[in-house]
Amino acid sequence: MEGMDHRHHTFHNPPSATPSDVRAALDRDDIVAALNAMVGCALYGDGDWKESQELYLTLLDHNDHQVQALSATCLGHLARVYGRLDERRVVAALRRARARPHVSGTAGNALEDIETFLHPRRARWRGRLWRLVRPRTWF
Repeated sequence: MEGMDHRHHTFHNPPSATPSDVRAALDRDDIVAALNAMVGCALYGDGDWKESQELYLTLLDHNDHQVQALSATCLGHLARVYGRLDERRVVAALRRARARPHVSGTAGNALEDIETFLHPRRARWRGRLWRLVRPRTWF
């Protein structure tokens, strides 16, 4: 169709960041910068995993829905990058967060990531069991 504008969106990993970068962006109400800093902080493993974990647990209750949802994702990233979390607290918080529609999917994915990266043997067995018992729905 003439006049339609089609743009390809490309994904890019944000630069490395720290929890203080996230807080600074939130303090100046720059949500885009905060979201980028959140991912940069979780992906690169710069700094103390406990400080990052506490930041993301707090941000699960932030007033911006994007920040809430991304904080769940970042908790899953921490499990992958560091191979450890305060699992009891994080899992409980993510289970509570799943009750919110805008966080439900990312919280569920984060819980799967935590199991995959902190308990790989259990996750492998669960996957095998699922493949055995799932209904055959494809043709």
